[in-house]
Amino acid sequence: MIVCLADTTVSFEGTLQLFHRDGAGSWQPDGQPWPVLFGKGGLAWGRGLNPPQPGLQKVGGDHRNPAGLFKIGFILGYAPNLPDGAKGWPYHQVTDRDAWIDDPALASLGYNHLYTLPPGAPYPPWWEKEKLHLGDPAYQWLVLIEHNYDHSDPTAGNEIFFHVRRGDRYRTAGCTTMKLEDLERLVKWLQPGSNAMLAELSRADYARVWQDWGLPPPRK
Repeated sequence: MIVCLADTTVSFEGTLQLFHRDGAGSWQPDGQPWPVLFGKGGLAWGRGLNPPQPGLQKVGGDHRNPAGLFKIGFILGYAPNLPDGAKGWPYHQVTDRDAWIDDPALASLGYNHLYTLPPGAPYPPWWEKEKLHLGDPAYQWLVLIEHNYDHSDPTAGNEIFFHVRRGDRYRTAGCTTMKLEDLERLVKWLQPGSNAMLAELSRADYARVWQDWGLPPPRK
């Protein structure tokens, strides 16, 4: 379990901590928490594994991180392989023929999903707005957070990842960012077959739902 906590629903700073279950089924921390940054607007309830929650719901363009419980999807990156020490989590090397579909008009191609242009196919007119390979160091690794991923709703927001931060207080449009070394630590921690998930919540919401959702107990 990856636990990301914000002090309040309008915070753009928080912490990330890794946990695993021991042989008795109890949650154990894997190291100490590290700092992360959230969206400019804080958090709003996302579409993941969590049951519907009262309060502000995430919509496209709101610059808020999705709050809730989410599957961790595959990793995207510019490099041919994951960093040394990674355990083989599913990985896709991004090329100049990959796009991430975030235009509702292109929903037939798979809204909020990776799209790879078939071999030999010409670049379509919309390619420049959707292409994934931007040569941006902040996107050298992208760990997919499966918000609005299954049965996606074109109004509910898209392209939610863990990626490298641009500065120590640079707020995002809805992703969770961190230092490169911390992101690579997360990538190396992911264990294939572990059913890794993310719980991303304000501290008050975490205290309210952690027992019902089977999450690690709040740290004092």
